[in-house]
Amino acid sequence: MATVVCVGHTSLDRVFTVEAVVAPPAKVRASSFTEMGGGMAGNAAVAIAHLGGTARFWGPAGDDDIADRMHADFVRHGVDATHMRRCAGKHSSHSAILVDSRGERLIINARGDALGVDADWLPLETLDTPPACDALLADVRWPIGSRTALGAARRAGIPTVLDGDTAEHEVLRELAGLADYCVFSEPGFRSFNGKPAGDADIALGLGEAIALGARVAAVTLGERGCAWLDAAQPGNLHFTPAYAVKAVDTTGAGDAFHGAIALLAAEKVPLEAMFRFASAAAAIKVGRAGARSMPARGEVEQFLTTH
Repeated sequence: MATVVCVGHTSLDRVFTVEAVVAPPAKVRASSFTEMGGGMAGNAAVAIAHLGGTARFWGPAGDDDIADRMHADFVRHGVDATHMRRCAGKHSSHSAILVDSRGERLIINARGDALGVDADWLPLETLDTPPACDALLADVRWPIGSRTALGAARRAGIPTVLDGDTAEHEVLRELAGLADYCVFSEPGFRSFNGKPAGDADIALGLGEAIALGARVAAVTLGERGCAWLDAAQPGNLHFTPAYAVKAVDTTGAGDAFHGAIALLAAEKVPLEAMFRFASAAAAIKVGRAGARSMPARGEVEQFLTTH
């Protein structure tokens, strides 16, 4: 069983299901309400645990009751959150999420100030001591922690994965250079590349990530699938199509994708199969309500045999 450390953001999500997200001023009735853990690295850790990997979360939180509920949710999903650090005097992140009848969502985030803490407490010495870490995933929400962890993992020869969502251009450039697998969201790719994701710009932008040090660079494009570039085949842009499913809730789909990439990188799965598997995991997640309703390994494998 492969072990993946996930470094970065955890939050508490309060999810309201509505018929439509309307412009204010308005009062809208929710048909359902759910509270669960969230955050990019946090959700990826849950995805890895559901897919059969051993997931460890490393990241800061406040010293508040939100942190208590986030920790409990990690435990419920089988994630080791021993190193979810509760920072004295700081506040945890939390969000209100409106999910409409098409499965699309509006996220209103109150980002906690715990994300401003230093990373000198990370247990980096455990990366290359038993039980070994087989891959490390980091997001862009806690740049100093991600920079520290990605650098340590790379020096230890551990595969590194970056969840390249929206961030400052220079932050994305720095972290991309520390990731073996640099996987952008479409908005994150625009932040990195400064241009829309047309085919020519995709090839150039992903090539830039390769030049900075990534071994594999990719961008997820929603219903259009995923484009990726392998440093071993420069100039050969690959596309993995998305699977057509009825969307219930797109929240967490990208995190399912990134978690699957990290787990399969740890298992040294070939790239084409890796991206197909990650696309299937994200598709299954889209068909379910809740960011942490991640599929099990067998569900993804069965999905791949029938689609």
